[in-house]
Amino acid sequence: MMLNEKNVSELPEGNGLPRCVPWHSKYREGVLSLFRDVPYKTDLWQWQFESNPFGLAFTPVVLVDDKDTVVGFNGVMPVRATERGKAVTMLWSCDFFLSEDWRGQGQGSAIKHELHRKAPVIMAFGISNRACTVLRHLGWVPDDSVRSFRMVRQRKGVRSWLMTGLQWLNKLRLAFSAEPDAADTYVDVRSSLPEEKRVDALWAHCAPEYGRAIQRDFAYLDWRYQRHPLGRYGFICAWQDDELAAILVTRFSRGILRIVDYCGPFRNRPLKRTLVRAAVRHWPHANQVISVTSDPELAETFQAEGFVQLRGRPRFYIYEPGVVDASDKPAWFIMAGDSDGEFLQAASDFYATETLPGVAREHASC
Repeated sequence: MMLNEKNVSELPEGNGLPRCVPWHSKYREGVLSLFRDVPYKTDLWQWQFESNPFGLAFTPVVLVDDKDTVVGFNGVMPVRATERGKAVTMLWSCDFFLSEDWRGQGQGSAIKHELHRKAPVIMAFGISNRACTVLRHLGWVPDDSVRSFRMVRQRKGVRSWLMTGLQWLNKLRLAFSAEPDAADTYVDVRSSLPEEKRVDALWAHCAPEYGRAIQRDFAYLDWRYQRHPLGRYGFICAWQDDELAAILVTRFSRGILRIVDYCGPFRNRPLKRTLVRAAVRHWPHANQVISVTSDPELAETFQAEGFVQLRGRPRFYIYEPGVVDASDKPAWFIMAGDSDGEFLQAASDFYATETLPGVAREHASC
């Protein structure tokens, strides 16, 4: 967000400096008014902020003027994560906004300083160029491990044909080094998660393998994907000896298949390849398939299946006092579903495909 310089003398007469106040439901409408250009923000509010799957409190930063009018906001989504299997509490920072009258007066930094008091580790994913500069200045550290991947399946124009050529080169380059599909594995595609005890058993078994990751148990996955008020997600489940071995979460809309999350073993290339292949085959009508991940094995799997790694990198920043390099800490496992950008895109796609007259409805399920 661009911060426009404005002289204090130009502010409305009688306005004192804004102040940060504790969250109260009376500020809800004021906050929503800041996001009036986002038509689905009201639909998402209760789900995103006040139905936390971990039972954690909603403690955003609210900036009000001397009339108690909301002029700034930094949303937060507290989550439980694991660090080498040990549970820790962290915050996602999201939905930052500052009223135009107060930009360029240091109030944006004041909001961020107040945010820094909310948790020992705070994360932001999918942020703008301007925000990157501000966060670096305030002590946030970039994590450059996240990559974007795309497979083009409908060719229109020179650029798409060039992308297709790169996809085939990737397949040929990795044809002899990539692992085959996982043996003795059954895969099904469904519109709902497997039963709770199976998902929880899977995550409990896999969690210690990860450096740092959001706690992908049933409560979280159910909230994040099944209870999204506007999103429609599909679940590709791998089974071995009647045990749930892994889950790949997908969303298909407007001709695009998005592979948005994964719950399963940290190291198991054959299993990941089985899931990715199943996703690509199940939606043959998808014009393109895209994904975002920090996982090296998934990255190799995507490329072996013909995806191309894009040049741009999604921006993932971390605020953790005393840490000056992201590599000083255990590596984060990040997927597109970790970003609020994904569920905002899901809401936008819903509005485009299901609320506009004359537009056919689309679903992510089988």
